[in-house]
Amino acid sequence: MFAQRPLASIATAAALVVGLAMPAIAAAKTPVVIVPASVIANPDAKLCMPRSTSPIVAKDKSLPATLCQTVEAWAAHGVTVKAK
Repeated sequence: MFAQRPLASIATAAALVVGLAMPAIAAAKTPVVIVPASVIANPDAKLCMPRSTSPIVAKDKSLPATLCQTVEAWAAHGVTVKAK
């Protein structure tokens, strides 16, 4: 019975931390890049942008300064690409 109390308090603390972190995560805006529609007409076409465009990979110094990726790959890295 005593072993359950520490587990319950750990679970409560974890839920509190996650609950407090969620507004910060939700408040972070995803970058939006607007390009001509002809650029993204082909889903296999690659867009070259600075690594800093993506909030997910911006600090990864092992990647090159400029990344050339598909719209889908940029979306996976937290960047929204819209047509003009």
